[in-house]
Amino acid sequence: MAAQHKVYRFRMEPTKTHAVFLGRMAGARRFIWNWALRRWKDYHAEHGKSISLAQLSAELTALKQQPETAWLNEIDSQALQQALKGLYGAFVNFFEKRARHPRFKSRKRDRARFRIPQRVKIQDGKVSVPKVGQVRIRQSQPVEGTTKSATFRRDARGHWFVTLTVCFELPDGPLLPPAADKVAGIDLGLIDFATLSDGSDPIQGAQVLPQGPTEAAHGSESTLPPQEREQAEGQGPRQGGSHPPEDCQPEVRLPPQTDHQTCPRSRRDLHRGPERQGPCENQAGQVVLRCFNG
Repeated sequence: MAAQHKVYRFRMEPTKTHAVFLGRMAGARRFIWNWALRRWKDYHAEHGKSISLAQLSAELTALKQQPETAWLNEIDSQALQQALKGLYGAFVNFFEKRARHPRFKSRKRDRARFRIPQRVKIQDGKVSVPKVGQVRIRQSQPVEGTTKSATFRRDARGHWFVTLTVCFELPDGPLLPPAADKVAGIDLGLIDFATLSDGSDPIQGAQVLPQGPTEAAHGSESTLPPQEREQAEGQGPRQGGSHPPEDCQPEVRLPPQTDHQTCPRSRRDLHRGPERQGPCENQAGQVVLRCFNG
């Protein structure tokens, strides 16, 4: 038996309370990333070498005991540790010249997301998120296998999604090749989305809606008054001293209307386009794609 991995992605339907806690989890990840990156820089400047992941983890435990950062105890500990591991992996990629040097994350530019490696379960159309609770999801198919990790992400439209990586066992042995008449070819192009091998009409891609002159030059958010734009971006003044710092506050932004309309159509065409016509409609035993990158 060979271990295989499969990925499931479902849209979440959190309540207002759930959305606040999800945003706080994502903000805590960004806060820990920036804190660890600052410690990494200071340690390297003082000692001339990189700080170890074990020492960062120990300092994180001490950080949670300080009064001004005691709010970190409300965040799942595994999500905070994953932020440290993510930074460590970013430095590994940098030293091996696979990526640029890690940078501080901005609340305005960093997409809200966090990862929990364990204790995330799907049951009865809900996902169990530690420190958040049971959140309803749009479960389109059953999840088969053992969940290894879960990544939570909010897109530009403000919708939350959960991506599950599942491990399952696949029996050993060669796979039987499909019959010759059950093989379908799809040519992905620039003008047409896809051309099928059966000679049917090409599948057209999604049409991008044009932007207006103001939106094209400045973006739809810049048309808001300054006060409303600050409220939309979550930059209003904080009240009380027991709340997380401003860098950890959940971000709320108004996405451009064109993205709101184009993204679902593009994603729909990618999923449904090759299955709408010809031998690809639940008949092909093997599908061959031909595309050009660059």
